[in-house]
Amino acid sequence: MKSITLIQLVIVAVTALVVSGCEDPVPNDYVEEIMLEGILLVGEPLADVRVLRTLPITDTFRFEQAILRDAKIVVTADGVDVPMTYVDGPRGGTYRAADTSYRVKPNTLYSVVVEAQGSRLTASTRTPQSFDWVTPPRPWIQFPPKDSLLLPVDDSLLVSWNPVPNTELYIIALTCLDTLNYGSYLTPPTNDTNQRTVRPNPDFFDRSGTLIENERTTLGATPFTTSQTVWGIFRWYGMHELRIYVPDRAFLEWFYLVGGGRRSSYDYRLGNITGGLGVWGSGSLVKSNSFLLKRPS
Repeated sequence: MKSITLIQLVIVAVTALVVSGCEDPVPNDYVEEIMLEGILLVGEPLADVRVLRTLPITDTFRFEQAILRDAKIVVTADGVDVPMTYVDGPRGGTYRAADTSYRVKPNTLYSVVVEAQGSRLTASTRTPQSFDWVTPPRPWIQFPPKDSLLLPVDDSLLVSWNPVPNTELYIIALTCLDTLNYGSYLTPPTNDTNQRTVRPNPDFFDRSGTLIENERTTLGATPFTTSQTVWGIFRWYGMHELRIYVPDRAFLEWFYLVGGGRRSSYDYRLGNITGGLGVWGSGSLVKSNSFLLKRPS
């Protein structure tokens, strides 16, 4: 009986080794890839360009460790070089035009070549034409009292802009510029601090319990040149900036990729970088500030 038991144990052990040898290896093999991130905005400085490397999932992710500070980056605008320089910053730093007075031009082909960590990345984008407001946002907006919070129409939130041919979607971005101060923007100034807006019920923009809840920018999109902003999109009172973007294809596909800030995965089919990861896109924009007054007590 002892010898039979021993033979059985040997057979089981050998079988286990064979089966484990046929299984796929543990998926922790790491191959570093280089990423380029840049969205050029017409009329704005050529700045906030990042060159990063991917990091292994077996280590704690730190954004600062992903930043590459010694990349060689060459940008050309319709064949004319735009010298770039690295600028350190709180999140590891970015690249920008050495000439800080340089502004991104409309209807211009911007190409880029990046050499870093033995990789060579290339991409290009043609900037869209400029456009302007037809009906800009009002400088002061009054948050409604409780009884009218869900009214669907309010002319104070209606904005419109000139159409740009061949634009599939206009991207809308609403940013709270100051989540702390409120009274300092009033006349006369007060010591009143900023706070979260009163949420409608039901709240279609409820993002409590998520990282997105604390982001200052809310993104949306429309195929039309008129937008009726809803009260629920405001997360704070106080000073806001509303931007309307005309994106090129790369910028638009980046918007699809991140899902308005709701996704954190990467799809190779929605990147336009040859030799690496990321996006090199462009857009034109109009922007204007509005101050959202607190709901009447």
